[in-house]
Amino acid sequence: MRGYEAAKILKEKGITIDDVNAEIAYRKETNAFSNQPQNEAFMNMTLNEVVRVKEMWDID
Repeated sequence: MRGYEAAKILKEKGITIDDVNAEIAYRKETNAFSNQPQNEAFMNMTLNEVVRVKEMWDID
């Protein structure tokens, strides 16, 4: 899934850019795997995918 598509889906689920930033910080601090997210909305997304979502957040 492309970053902007994932961002759109996450927005529809009520996720904010602050949630995205918190997940990135959590993953970097804990080295958590994609099946151990801080927020369930990011289940099975790698750190790189979450970062890509952040980069694409404002594209509609």
